[in-house]
Amino acid sequence: MATLTMLRLSEEEKALLLDVMMEQRYASELISCEITDIETGQKQCEDARVKRLNNLLVRLHKAGV
Repeated sequence: MATLTMLRLSEEEKALLLDVMMEQRYASELISCEITDIETGQKQCEDARVKRLNNLLVRLHKAGV
């Protein structure tokens, strides 16, 4: 995991990664897993981030992604 945290992606690479996640319908699954990790105590983050993640998940579900 340390290798991933040191990896710096260009804006083009970030956009490509996001496009693939959306196209493959992985985005909502990733957000859901992140929320579950936070709720089970495996990860910690600020309440504001949890709220943003929940809002994003709702938007993705409404969009059918």
